Amino acid sequence: MANTTCDCPAPSCNTTTPEEPEAVIKVFTIDFKESDITELMGPRFEEYKNGKVKIDVSVVSGFDTLFSEIENDARLGLGLFDVFITPPTIMGSVAPYNGFTDLTAYIQENYLEEWLDIFPGYREIIASYNGKILMTPFDGDLLHLFYNKEILDYYNFDSPRTWQEYNDIAEQVHGKIFPPTNKTLMGSCIGRLPQCAGPYWAMQVLSSMTQTKGSSEGSLFDTKDMSPLTNDALVETLKIFEKQFKYGHPTELEGCLKINMPAMKDEECVLTLNWGNSFLRNLIPGKLGIDRAPGSQKVLDRETGKLVTCTKELCPNAVYYDDIGFVNYAPYAAFGGWSGAVNGNISDEKKKLAMEFLTFSASKEQSSKLVIPQVGSREADGGYDPYRLSHMNEEDYVKQGFDRETTDAYLGAIKEGLLSPNLVVDIRFPEATKMMSILDTAVINHLNETKGVTATDQMRRDIVKDATAEMKKVISEYDSRAHMEKSEKILPQYQKLRGVYGELNEDKNLIGDVRWIGYALGFVIIAMALLFSGWVAINRKHRVVRISQPIFLHLICLGVLVLSSAIFPLGIDDTDSTEQGRNAACASIPWLVSLGFSLVFSALFSKLWRINRVFAAAASLKRVVVTEKDVLKPFAILMTLNFVILLSWTLVDPMVFERVYTDELTSYGRCMPQGSAWKGFIATLAILNFIALIIVNVQAYHARSINDELSESKYIGLVTLSMFQIFIVGVPLLVIVYNDPSAYFFVWCGIIFIICTTILLLIFVPKIVRWKSKSGNQPSRFSTNTRWSQSPGNNASRASAYSQQEYASRASAHSQQVDTPAMNRVASSASEVESKYVKQVT
Repeated sequence: MANTTCDCPAPSCNTTTPEEPEAVIKVFTIDFKESDITELMGPRFEEYKNGKVKIDVSVVSGFDTLFSEIENDARLGLGLFDVFITPPTIMGSVAPYNGFTDLTAYIQENYLEEWLDIFPGYREIIASYNGKILMTPFDGDLLHLFYNKEILDYYNFDSPRTWQEYNDIAEQVHGKIFPPTNKTLMGSCIGRLPQCAGPYWAMQVLSSMTQTKGSSEGSLFDTKDMSPLTNDALVETLKIFEKQFKYGHPTELEGCLKINMPAMKDEECVLTLNWGNSFLRNLIPGKLGIDRAPGSQKVLDRETGKLVTCTKELCPNAVYYDDIGFVNYAPYAAFGGWSGAVNGNISDEKKKLAMEFLTFSASKEQSSKLVIPQVGSREADGGYDPYRLSHMNEEDYVKQGFDRETTDAYLGAIKEGLLSPNLVVDIRFPEATKMMSILDTAVINHLNETKGVTATDQMRRDIVKDATAEMKKVISEYDSRAHMEKSEKILPQYQKLRGVYGELNEDKNLIGDVRWIGYALGFVIIAMALLFSGWVAINRKHRVVRISQPIFLHLICLGVLVLSSAIFPLGIDDTDSTEQGRNAACASIPWLVSLGFSLVFSALFSKLWRINRVFAAAASLKRVVVTEKDVLKPFAILMTLNFVILLSWTLVDPMVFERVYTDELTSYGRCMPQGSAWKGFIATLAILNFIALIIVNVQAYHARSINDELSESKYIGLVTLSMFQIFIVGVPLLVIVYNDPSAYFFVWCGIIFIICTTILLLIFVPKIVRWKSKSGNQPSRFSTNTRWSQSPGNNASRASAYSQQEYASRASAHSQQVDTPAMNRVASSASEVESKYVKQVT
C-alpha cells in the first residue's frame, strides 16, 4: 500500500511504496553465473531486506571480457557496478588502482565470527591483498584425484600417491576390458583443450615439485625475485604428461571438463583430476573414489634449477611412507573459486549495502544451501565446494542424500587440502592470463608434436626454454610500462598477493656481519681474562701475586668475563633465532652488564679496603687482623643488592625483543621493556653502581701512597678516568645510532671492549712487569717515589713513606739535620707494618 500522507512539501515528499525497492545493487559477472545470482543469491537477499533492495545483474561472455571490464572500471574510476562476482584471478590487476573496497574494518566489526569460519587459505591469501581483505569467498575450488574404486579393487591397486604411481596404474589398466561392465578401459581421462591443460592440470603436477614450504614462496614464480620455476620441474611435468596422454582418452586435446567426469560416469575411465564439486553430481554412487591429488618424490632445488629427492628439510610439509620415502603434496586451489568484491569507486552508502549483500550471501546459513545441496537439486548444478569449517559436517551431506562413504572421502580430501600450509593458489598478478597461456601453449604443442613419437629430453628442454623466455619477456614489458606510467611492477604486486611484500622487501636494519667483529672482540676479552686468571693461579705463591690478594684478582677476571659476555646477546636479532631465544637474550643483557661491573669494582673495593684497614691500624700502633671473610661482606652486600634489583626488574618488566616500524617497510629490532617500570630499576642500578665506583676511588685515594705492590690506586684512577672518557663519547654515540642496530651493536662492543681491556691491562700488566723483574722475589719494602709527609689523618700513608734504602741514602746526605736513630725507628716501624701486612695476606 502506498504511503499517501506526508508533512513535507510535495516536491520532496517520499511516496515510495513497499513494493518499490529503495536501493538497487548492480552486480557484474560472467554469463553462466547469472542464474546463480538471479535465482539463488539475489532473491534470498531481497527477501532478507523485505523487498527494499533489488539485485540487478549484468553479464558478459568470456573471462577475458569480464576481467577487462573490471580492470577498466578500476583504472578509470567509473563505478559502473556495485558488486563484482568473479574469480579472484583479477585481484592483482585491480587492487593497485583501489578498484576493490577494503572490507577489513567492516568484517572485523560485523562479520568476524563468520569470517574466522572460513579456511585460512581462502581468507588470508585468496581474499587478501597486502594484508587487506578485498574479496569475500563464495566457493572453494580444490583439485582432487577421482578414480573408480571398483576397477582399482579388481586389479588390486591402491589410490596412487605419486604421479609415477598414477601413470603406472594408467599404463597397466589401459585398453583392458573390465569384466563386470564389459567395457574397454582408459587409464587416464584429462581434457587438455587450450585454457585447460596449462592453467589446471600442468600447474597441479608442476606445483608438487616447485612449492614445498608454503603458499608464500610461489609455485610458478618465486616470490623473492619473480624467477619462473620451470627448469627441470617443467621438463619432468612434460614427461609425466606424455605418459598420461599415451594411456588417456583418445580425444583429450579436443575437450576439457566434458572429458574428465563423463568418462568416469560411464565407468570407462579409471583415473582423472577434477574439482571436488563433481561429487555433488552424485556420479557412480558407491564406486567413486576421491583422494588428494598425487604428489612428487622429487622437488625443485631453486638454487640449481635441478630436481632433488624430497627430504624432511626440503619438504617440511611432506608425508613419509615406509616404502617410497617422503612425498611432497601441493593441494591446488585452481581458479581460486568464485568471490565477491565491492567496487571501490561508489558512494560509502552503496559500499555498505554491497558489503551487506556479500557477507549475507557468503554466511554460514546461506552458503550451506549452495555447498550442501539436495541431491539432484538446482543448487547441485552450481557446483560450489566447501570453503568453511562449518561445511565439513558429514551428517549434513548424508541428510541431503549423499553416500556416506564417498562423502567421508570427499570431505577428508578437502579438509586435508585446505588446511595444508602448502596450499597452492593461482598467481593472480597482472598478466597472469598471459603466463597461463604460455604454459598452456607449451604443453599442448609438446603433446601434439610428440603424439606417436618418443620425445627426447632435448625436445622437452627446448619447449621449457622457449616458455621461460616468453614469461620473462612478458614481465619485462609490463615492468617497462609500469615505470613509464609510474605504477608498481609485477614483483611487488605478486608479493602483496601472497602476503609477503613487507617480509621480503622490508628494510629490517639487521645487525648483519658486523656481529662477527663484535663476537671476535668478545672472545679476545675472554681470552685475556682467562690468561690473567691462569697466571694468577700458576703464580699464586709468588710474593707479587700473594700480596695482591689472588682471590680478588680472580674475581676481577670473573667480572670482566661476565661483562664481556653481554656482547653475545647484544648481537642477537631475528635473523636466525626464535622469539623465545631473542627475549631470553634481551633479558640477560642487564644481568651481565650490571653483575660484571659490580664484580670488578666490588672486588677492587674489598681489596683496597683490606689494605687500608691494616695499614691504618699499624700506623696507630694497633694490631688488627682483617681476613678475606671480613672484606667479602661488602662485596656480598653489593652483589646481593644488584641481584635483588635485577630479579625484580626481570619479574616485573622484563626486556623483550621487538621490531619497531618507522614506516611500512622500514624497521629495526631492539630490546625493549613492556612497561615503564624499567626506568626505576635502571636508575636504581645506575645509582648503586656509581656509588660503588665512587667508594672504590675513595679507597684508592687513601691508598695512594702505599707501596705499588700493595695498592693499584693510580691504576684504578686511570681506569676511572678512562671509563669517564668512554661514557662521555660512547653514550651520545649510542643515542645517535639508536635506530641503526649494526652501529648500535658495534658502539656497545667498543665500549665494553675498552672498559674490560683497560681494567685487565692496568691491573695485571704492572704486576707481571714486577714479577718478571730481577727484584720480583726480593723483600723490597717501599717504593722510591712516595712522599715523606702526607696529609693529616692518613696514618697508613705516613707509615710507609720511604724504603730503607732511600732512607739510608737521605740519612747520609742529611746527617747533620736529621736524627738518625729516630729515622731508623720510623723505617723499622714502616718495615714492620709492611711485613705484618704481607704475612697477613699470605
